[in-house]
Amino acid sequence: MSADYSTMIYTTEQVRHGERAAAEALDISMAQLMQRAAQACLLAIRQQQPAPARVLVLCGPGNNGGDGWVLARLAQQQGYQVQVAAAEPQSPLAKDAAAAWHDLGQSSLALDTLEDHHFQAQDIVVDALLGSGLNRDLDGDIMRAVDLINQATKRYSNWVLSVDVPTGLNSDTGQPQPMAVESHHTVTMVAVKVGLVTGLAANYCGAIELADLGIAATFYKQQPSLRVIGSHCAEHQLSPRLKASHKGNLGHLLIIAGGPGMSGAAVLAGQAALRCGVGKVSVACHPQSQLAIAVQQPELMVHVVTDDLQPLLAKADVVVIGPGLGQSEWAHQLVSSVAKWHGPVVWDADALNRLAELTVTKPVESIWYMTPHPGEAARLLKTSTSEVNADRLAALTKLCQNFQAQILLKGAGTLVQSGSQRWVCRRGSPALASGGSGDVLSGIVGALIAQGVATDMVLPLAAWLHAVAGELAARDGERGTLASDIIAELRALVNPWQVIDK
Repeated sequence: MSADYSTMIYTTEQVRHGERAAAEALDISMAQLMQRAAQACLLAIRQQQPAPARVLVLCGPGNNGGDGWVLARLAQQQGYQVQVAAAEPQSPLAKDAAAAWHDLGQSSLALDTLEDHHFQAQDIVVDALLGSGLNRDLDGDIMRAVDLINQATKRYSNWVLSVDVPTGLNSDTGQPQPMAVESHHTVTMVAVKVGLVTGLAANYCGAIELADLGIAATFYKQQPSLRVIGSHCAEHQLSPRLKASHKGNLGHLLIIAGGPGMSGAAVLAGQAALRCGVGKVSVACHPQSQLAIAVQQPELMVHVVTDDLQPLLAKADVVVIGPGLGQSEWAHQLVSSVAKWHGPVVWDADALNRLAELTVTKPVESIWYMTPHPGEAARLLKTSTSEVNADRLAALTKLCQNFQAQILLKGAGTLVQSGSQRWVCRRGSPALASGGSGDVLSGIVGALIAQGVATDMVLPLAAWLHAVAGELAARDGERGTLASDIIAELRALVNPWQVIDK
């Protein structure tokens, strides 16, 4: 399996139509694809534990269940001790696969008779209940089986393999409906689906393995819905500096931040920008925050601003506004002023919340970059956080359209839309879930813009740098990692020709 294919992410509908079209073009039957899917899952099982390990295969009524029936037969032939618990097969392929299992003289349990004790004697549990395309909440025997798998895994330490998509996980949104199998390993067929790489998917999928089923050369001619951000973004965009470089040609970033009691946010954004190599950083802050910011980072040029931003805007190449800005009238005036500025603007945190309340039109000459978390995205879209999380890809697209902006939607599986291209970041760590992490990201974005990184690559590159820095900062443990620890890792990452973690 070429690693390149796993960087191309598709919707469920794209996979459904593309799989069938590719198979027909290659004169491969759906039954043959099912056989190949089962063989890929068997290989994953063999790599986890050799025969005669005990395997319980749970089969649903459709083609995903058919994969499970074929897998059971192949595993039995390879010397595994196999037991099957299944719903009544409904699709023709599932019926044929079940018949082939029973023709070997093997029996199966009815899914509605499955109990906790059936898991106790197992080494491996295979979830072949439901595949991709689930668009409603689980119920009945399938929901009960999912709950049994999850509870039994905690009690008996079974290794759980999901076929294509963990049952209960929406393959387009990454949301459980309302629960999903908590797998250790997912073998996904033909292409990686959007719902496996964003939303809450990381809590359910475990390691994701792609099995292209021998149709990759034809299937992957269609454009993906998302591309995975990789180290190539840094390698292509961050070239060595010219020997005669000076701070004047490395950009001047203005950070408008630091309301009363929130000087730390301005410091974190400023430090991140400096570590990413911007030439100069000015900070426009509230009078109460000036001293605290200045003493924490001497390289920052700190200015008190009451209401007139024009002198500072006139000198800036790019503006970041929002970290620790607050929601005071002082903050509101600054947001209104920046909304009229004709240069590139990074909108974050409190500035996004204020922007959501305004009726503004982006100046034609300006390029806006927005870095909302789901709550901020909800306010911008006049909806709820749960609605944003229910379909992060749709929220991303709507934000881009509504504000004519480049968008980075934070969260596990960060999504980016820049121009016509959409991206997902599969790097990162729970260590990033700490106060100030978003302020670091805004500083990274501003620094990249100021240094002339290509407009449509700023946010993908920023997402990657932030995520990988978070991973590196958590080497001694995710819990307790600080936003300032992330900053310390940026210097090496923005010099990729010297050292880079791929």
